[in-house]
Amino acid sequence: MTRRWNGSVAALLRLTFTVLLGLIVLMGVLAVSESLRQQEALQQVTRHTTPMRVANLQLRSTMGDATRGVRNRLIHRDSAALYLEARSRHRALLEDMESYADNRRLREAVRTWRGHVQNFFAYADRAMQGPPGGPDALEHANGTRMRYEVLLRYSEGLERRLARQVEELYDKAARQRTVGQVEIIAAVLLGLLLAGFTALRTYRVLLGPLGAMDRTLRRITAGDLGARAPTSGPVEIRTVATAINTMAEEAARLRRADAERARLAKVAYDASARIRRTLDGDDVVREAATALGAGLPAGAVYVQLIIDEQVGPAEVEWCDGGLVAEPTAFPPVHADIQRELYRSGATIAGSAMDPPEYMPEFVREALRRLGDVQFLIVPFGAAAVSLGTLMLTRPSGRGPWTEEEIAVVKAVGADVGRGLEQARLYARERELVDELRALDAAKTDFMSTVSHELRSPLTSIAGYVELLRDEDAGGVNPVQDRMLDAIERNTTRLRILIEDLLTLSRIESGAFRSVRQPLDVCTIVEGAVESMRPVAAKKEVQLTIDCPPPVIVDGDANQIDRAVVNLVSNAIKFTPAGGRVGVKLGVQGEACVLSISDTGIGIPAGDMQRMNDRFFRASNATAQSIPGTGLGLSIVRSIVANHSGAFELDSVEGAGTTVTVRIPLTGTAADAGTTVAAEPERDSAR
Repeated sequence: MTRRWNGSVAALLRLTFTVLLGLIVLMGVLAVSESLRQQEALQQVTRHTTPMRVANLQLRSTMGDATRGVRNRLIHRDSAALYLEARSRHRALLEDMESYADNRRLREAVRTWRGHVQNFFAYADRAMQGPPGGPDALEHANGTRMRYEVLLRYSEGLERRLARQVEELYDKAARQRTVGQVEIIAAVLLGLLLAGFTALRTYRVLLGPLGAMDRTLRRITAGDLGARAPTSGPVEIRTVATAINTMAEEAARLRRADAERARLAKVAYDASARIRRTLDGDDVVREAATALGAGLPAGAVYVQLIIDEQVGPAEVEWCDGGLVAEPTAFPPVHADIQRELYRSGATIAGSAMDPPEYMPEFVREALRRLGDVQFLIVPFGAAAVSLGTLMLTRPSGRGPWTEEEIAVVKAVGADVGRGLEQARLYARERELVDELRALDAAKTDFMSTVSHELRSPLTSIAGYVELLRDEDAGGVNPVQDRMLDAIERNTTRLRILIEDLLTLSRIESGAFRSVRQPLDVCTIVEGAVESMRPVAAKKEVQLTIDCPPPVIVDGDANQIDRAVVNLVSNAIKFTPAGGRVGVKLGVQGEACVLSISDTGIGIPAGDMQRMNDRFFRASNATAQSIPGTGLGLSIVRSIVANHSGAFELDSVEGAGTTVTVRIPLTGTAADAGTTVAAEPERDSAR
């Protein structure tokens, strides 16, 4: 506030606004007045003079039409329509001219116009009564023309008079505009002087205090939270300065609160990360207690779990920077109380010296024994299952637990619940895995034992069949020979089944190993196909092979030979007489591709999903009593997987089956000469 102003800012602003408003009103009045004066002249031009000029010209044209109509009728013997139309139209034009005449002189001019027009039509009417082409026709036409020329001269004189009147009105409007501009400029200059005076006065009054407030706000914006505005100057400015200081204090408080929330969020995040790192239930509760104790201003952290339908002694206790070897033995509380708190999402906080009245008395007494502390109880669980309680305490001097701290404890409690549930599920899963492994080992041992035990009597049966066929015990008649054929055939089937079972047993036990070295797959495939030609010839099945130049892979020759023999024998077995089996070997990219196709019975679409089950055989194969164990493809898949390859099975019932095997070429598979153990397979065979 300057020394020359003793009022308030409000009074100064009222004076300033009053002056500015008066100037605005003055300039508005001048502008409106000038506009009205200009509009008055322009309205006279647009509403009276110009329309009257137009009517005058239209009447002149109409009288010209009337003159031509008389002449055309009398001399050229045309229709009188043009004359009659002009005669009917002239009255309306005269009335328009009378309505536009806004002064005495113009009204007298219109009356004169009317007299000349009436005189014209009086003569023209008499002329039109004569016969067309008569002796007086030319005289009457010329008389009409002479009277029209009188009208024309009068109309031109009236037009000149109206044109002069328009010019006078425009000159008048221009003079009024100039006067108005001078008045407005004068008013603007006066307004500028008054506005400059009031602005300078206001500037001097407000400059100092407002500048100080501006500097304070800049400092606060730059991060100087300790900056405060001086509370001096007019009362309004002092009020604003006080408000700025109050907001600065509140902003500082909010920033401190934000920093505390960020710190608490980090505490919750760190606690969650530590809990997720372990799948052991004891480690979960220890990590949670340590994280809460270190991150929150807590004197002690207790983790109590529901055991035997009770929440009793603390499982873990953190106090004064570390875990306590012997946690506090709180009195047991029935788990239903904790479950009710968990279901409602409630927490209990307060002073241990004055616990809530609704708590059981023995619990209140246990809290009192903790001393003058502020306690916080937060139940936790997993989904709808309640698991336990977190309890935190700290000296009352640190104040009660805040909403932000309670939210952090609840978040950590949720993580503890999930962590304990995962730990328990993991422990149960490990138990189940151990049980399954034990069962699988027992099954494998059983299969191996049974297979070995069956081979001895089977060998004996095969030997005695051979002795009988050699007739060492006497001659064999045809009926007995057919019986020996059946025994030998079923003995062979049983031997193949036992060998397959032993192979699967070795695969599952990890004893199925192979020595991989560079070899030519084409040679192995050709040998396997040649070994199966007698079988194909016996079934009258055409067997073809297409092998390119040598295809080298890293593999076990015996295993690959067995896989090819199994696949070719399968194709021949399921192909009726007259069918075809094709074996094709090629290279695609970095893989050797073996494709075996047949025109056999195929596999029903409904059985394709179950072809991964061991001992499962296609329904059409079973219906046709085609022999098989349902294990051949499982062994082939194991051999292919053992060579880092891929196995594909495509089939259409009644059309045939195609089996495709891909094995990486040398350099893209495992190193030559290495020993590889096959993974257990769960696929089936045909």
